[in-house]
Amino acid sequence: MRTCYTKINRVHQRRSFAIHSFQEVKHHFPEATLHATVANDQTILSIPFGQQFIWLPKETLSKKESLLLQLRDGDSQKTVDHRAHPWYAILFEHQPIPDVGAYRFLHVHFTKSIDGLQSEWLAEIRQMLPSVVDLFFIYDNQAVIIEAHNGENLRVEDLDGLFVALDMDFDCYSQLFVGPFHQSTHDFTLLWEEESHFYQEVLHTRGQQKSIDLPKALTTLFISGAAPYLSLLRTLYLDWFEEETETIIRSLWHHQGNASSTAKALFMHRNSLLYKIDKFQTLTNLNLKGMDDLLLCYFLCQTFSAHTD
Repeated sequence: MRTCYTKINRVHQRRSFAIHSFQEVKHHFPEATLHATVANDQTILSIPFGQQFIWLPKETLSKKESLLLQLRDGDSQKTVDHRAHPWYAILFEHQPIPDVGAYRFLHVHFTKSIDGLQSEWLAEIRQMLPSVVDLFFIYDNQAVIIEAHNGENLRVEDLDGLFVALDMDFDCYSQLFVGPFHQSTHDFTLLWEEESHFYQEVLHTRGQQKSIDLPKALTTLFISGAAPYLSLLRTLYLDWFEEETETIIRSLWHHQGNASSTAKALFMHRNSLLYKIDKFQTLTNLNLKGMDDLLLCYFLCQTFSAHTD
């Protein structure tokens, strides 16, 4: 008998990334849906598929199909203690954040796992990054680190070095996506879902890159299209920009990041401009003197502002 395990596994083996083969699964199982996380509904069966999860209503499966799938994947999905990890409910159940502030996700994907050493790895992260408010494994090859904004958070270049050292210590290989900071007033479940989906696009298009952040992954956004991530991008625009900030960003862009030319065009003292640029970096962890970060900010202004060039 051809079970759903056989059909899904055959499709999975042909493709490295679920995003390119899910339509084949959908052809056999029209009720299947693809998500970044495990379903919390007990009536839904979650099947790991690449770095995402296929959700199938249990009522649509035969008893044999359901049993085979649970035997295959039941020991792979991580059980997270909600009491020890309050951010689980914030990420997956639309719970509000109790502490006002800004937070970011560090998405960690393992291509070589650290079986049996997850607890030690998490403890090491806490020692390295004092601003971490929570962290846990979602799946055997996927972890999330939630970090609070403190004005001194490491940029992707510095985090890359730390994770290279960790890989050597734990004999593993991890890849890192450093998400942007979001204000606590937003729905972090929606932000998490969009960031996670975007990271899957990044892994597919730039799968060999060790560490990356949103500015450096912007070309992926241009290739795949920004439409699925408009909610995520709009929150960044609302959080980051005031009218004066937009004016500075547009002028910097038109002057190719040259601070002196920008200050002259804005009738502003160069030191005053540099102060505002540094203040923006403290707020967002973005350096407007770097073209990748500047391009992201200019793209957001052009996309969401009522005033475009």
